[in-house]
Amino acid sequence: MLGPQTIAAVKALQRRARLASGDLLGSRTLSALGRLGRPRYGTRTLRRGLVGLDVAGFQFELRYHGFPNRGRGVFDAQTVAALIRFQRYAGLRADGVAGRGTFEALDRPPPPTPKLRTPLPDVQHATPIGNAVELACPYATAVAAVLAGKVVFAANRPRGYGYTVITRDARGLEITYAHLARIDLREGQRVVPGALVGLAGWTGKKRASTSLRLELRLRGAELNAYDAVR
Repeated sequence: MLGPQTIAAVKALQRRARLASGDLLGSRTLSALGRLGRPRYGTRTLRRGLVGLDVAGFQFELRYHGFPNRGRGVFDAQTVAALIRFQRYAGLRADGVAGRGTFEALDRPPPPTPKLRTPLPDVQHATPIGNAVELACPYATAVAAVLAGKVVFAANRPRGYGYTVITRDARGLEITYAHLARIDLREGQRVVPGALVGLAGWTGKKRASTSLRLELRLRGAELNAYDAVR
């Protein structure tokens, strides 16, 4: 996808290389990118260590389908991990190598984002953080389950999550509720929409700020939580 920043960067490259700007991604422009200007997407099997335009396009497709990676045109360890998660999601052999089956699976639409009820009675504002959303609210606001499911995690979680609850439904859709001040569920418990998950707490960034962090994953694919609850 050619957004405004990408277009501006390409035009800057064309000016530096003294190329005509009529054809935004013509052969001379791609040639000026060196190894990152070739080959075309889908023309070879991709594996760790490869560099090229096709790798960058492949990384974009992984992100588009909910499997984040740095996306620098280098097939690195992070790309391998994202690919393996996607292959498992798509029911393919999870070998970390992108061949015809993987490309065909990426041609299919990404998983749709469900529309969910808000987990909070009072949301001051919503901030997207990647595919997650942080819902600012007063401290100790009651957090309600947005979907029925089974609790698969209910404990303190490292890396800024704090007290966290994760539920999973029969389709494999996981809802993560993080930054909690209190947990009111236990692992293995089944919940219905509207059930009390716990109380919202500190974000972990600053004690003057409280929020609920919400994340959605469908069998490993990250869905857009901001779109799901807005």
